[in-house]
Amino acid sequence: MLYIRLFHGRTDPDLDMDDWGSDGTIFGPYGFAHTTYGHLLKLGKPEGQIDELFVHHEDLIYYDGVYYGDWSVFDEQVLKKSQFQVSVFQQDKAKLPEKSCS
Repeated sequence: MLYIRLFHGRTDPDLDMDDWGSDGTIFGPYGFAHTTYGHLLKLGKPEGQIDELFVHHEDLIYYDGVYYGDWSVFDEQVLKKSQFQVSVFQQDKAKLPEKSCS
């Protein structure tokens, strides 16, 4: 099984990063990870459901208020050795917020 880890996060997608940013969430287990034209990341669960993460601002994945510049896929062995905590994926948290007019 596969797991995905989001990292190099920032809350402002236009922020000029000079450091690594925040660590993100880890999701899984997945049977596969598939990208479409570099804009959609589909993560297939063993039960058949698919979680989707979208690429915004040319190269950032958005999840739960944070834009992530990097992601990594790894297997169960790495998960056990690293002692990462896996979170439950919530599709509504992957939806880019609408811009507010103020």
